[in-house]
Amino acid sequence: MEKRRRAVAALAAGAVAVALGAGAARCAASRADKADPTDNGSETAAWVDAADGQGSDSGASAEEARQSCAEELESREWMGAEDASLRMTASGGRLVETDGTDTRTSSYEVTSDGDGECGLRVTRADGTVVQATVTIRGRGDGARLRCEQLQTSFDWVPAPPGGEVRVTGVDEEYLALVGGSEDALDLAVSLWVSEHVPGATEAAFDGEVYIDTKADSVTATFTCDDPGRSIVSVTWADGAFSVTG
Repeated sequence: MEKRRRAVAALAAGAVAVALGAGAARCAASRADKADPTDNGSETAAWVDAADGQGSDSGASAEEARQSCAEELESREWMGAEDASLRMTASGGRLVETDGTDTRTSSYEVTSDGDGECGLRVTRADGTVVQATVTIRGRGDGARLRCEQLQTSFDWVPAPPGGEVRVTGVDEEYLALVGGSEDALDLAVSLWVSEHVPGATEAAFDGEVYIDTKADSVTATFTCDDPGRSIVSVTWADGAFSVTG
């Protein structure tokens, strides 16, 4: 129950939503009408019509802008510059390092951020707190990250992008509660996970749902196979799927 409460609480974050059939525009308008009047517009959503898979990307221009160091760090999976079996991800305040056998998980806060360098306050699993300095030189696939406070390696390069994210474990009982379209569910979850959970290739349904009769919504959680075993929350409401992590 606690996990489901955390999943529902996470819905305040930005989401990727997939609307069913030709009703995508209607669903988007309906959500806009119900928006909280106190909303300052900081949340974003990408809507995709499940009938043809087409959508609009309001963040296209942002991709052209140079990312800060923290954004670059969190935007991808990293591998050891000298050993590709070493992997590292940082996202949502969780830092995960693995050598393929052992995994070290820490929490972190960004204390400073700039072009090419950022500071992190890292709390390791044993409670040790260290101040880490991350530097990133180069851009895109040619980027190189260095941080002497990491535990597995000091030098990192971008890992090759993974393949399509598989959505597994979905059963007919759950589908009956969310409109019955497995294709729309797969599209919503795989799109969000591929963009927000570096290193994940699978998102598995956890087998639990939370039904909110007042909001007329159904929320479920999926666990990814990335080193940090990230959990994402999927909500069905107003004919659309909304995915957050």
